[in-house]
Amino acid sequence: MKIVLLWLALATTSLAETAEERAERFLTAMGGRAAWSQVKFAHVEAVHDDLALAQPFTNKIWNDFTAPRVRFEAKNAQIDRRRAIDDGKGWRSRDGVVSESTPAQIEEDRRWWEANIYRTLHRLAVNDPELTARAVGEHRLEIFRADGKRLNWFVLNPRGEPMLFGTWDNETGGAMGPLASNGSVNYPKWGAMPDGSWRYEVVRLVTAEKAPVAISFTTP
Repeated sequence: MKIVLLWLALATTSLAETAEERAERFLTAMGGRAAWSQVKFAHVEAVHDDLALAQPFTNKIWNDFTAPRVRFEAKNAQIDRRRAIDDGKGWRSRDGVVSESTPAQIEEDRRWWEANIYRTLHRLAVNDPELTARAVGEHRLEIFRADGKRLNWFVLNPRGEPMLFGTWDNETGGAMGPLASNGSVNYPKWGAMPDGSWRYEVVRLVTAEKAPVAISFTTP
């Protein structure tokens, strides 16, 4: 009996997935390490639906992975909201009224940038030494900074695709839909909050090795 139990324990240990194996499975599902290692900029266009707004809106994001430079635009017939940060500076435009971002707003957008899923995929692909991966349970992958703070967590299905995703200390997270491809990498086609308060569907994802010069992070 003791021999059988020992054999079962050894078999279970040998089948346990390491953090590196889980991260590799994730990268493979998302289009591969080689593809994501080349991506240093992403432009996302999605249609969002929010319980606080009467109509869906188009949300566009331009994200430079190399430094805290990101621009957001949310528009429909009722709203026109834009904002951006550029390496420590920021501005906001709400229905045509432009203002400087407060330090707290800049920090909030910088944290969004730091934990963005596409940026994390790039950093995993290039083996960024500042990141550490941990396999938690059977399905969860957690990504940590060098100082021990958690950036992201993912619940992966057996194919390595993300089903649930969260950032920082948020344990609620959001659901992610089946993967689509832009011809270079894969990405979740949609996402939603578990409480039904918010959802989105990606209609376009453009990835590149650098941010286009035509994109302004400093002016509306």
